[in-house]
Amino acid sequence: MTYFDAHSHRRSADSATTTLVSIRITASTEVFETDGICTVGLHPWDVTSDWRDAADITEDLAQEELVLAIGEVGIDRACDALWQHQVDAFEYMADLAERVSKPLVIHCVKAHDELLRVHKFINPAQPWMLHGFVKGADLAKQCLDAGMYVSFGAAVLKESASLIDALKMCPADRLLLETDVDEIPIHEVYAAVANVRGITTEELCAIQQQNFETVFKR
Repeated sequence: MTYFDAHSHRRSADSATTTLVSIRITASTEVFETDGICTVGLHPWDVTSDWRDAADITEDLAQEELVLAIGEVGIDRACDALWQHQVDAFEYMADLAERVSKPLVIHCVKAHDELLRVHKFINPAQPWMLHGFVKGADLAKQCLDAGMYVSFGAAVLKESASLIDALKMCPADRLLLETDVDEIPIHEVYAAVANVRGITTEELCAIQQQNFETVFKR
């Protein structure tokens, strides 16, 4: 079996795991190095008054063959970055994803109303993946109805009732799995998700391979 980790900040040493590593770009980024497939983007925590410099660097890197997506990018009402700068940077990154024909990996905290507004404004042709989803079924449905993919991580192991409801109702062809910053192997996330959805790990691996290849064009 092959496991697909759709969003992580470190590459798995397990040869059976394909990891999409998120690389944060800032205005001070000078060297770009990657040992495999990755995403590049301006994280909302890193948005400062000179965010356009980071955007220019991201744009230069966006055409690299190993860069499969723009991200993680997004909006976060819980961080200190100036809100309007966050929104402007997010809209720019979403537009960049359209221009380079690559999907968008999204970080969103306490700002899903704005996320949905920007999605409607951009009306993207490229897939949007909402990473690290920890909310309930109602919000998941809003994002799914807008056309997004939803990615679940280690939070599913905590068996929150609302999150489990969201996981159960997510269509198989819109579901992705990740480890993000959590130091657990992706196969533990797969095992928990397979158990919740009442399928085998082998079946889940096949679903994830199809979704990964569809979203990231591999």
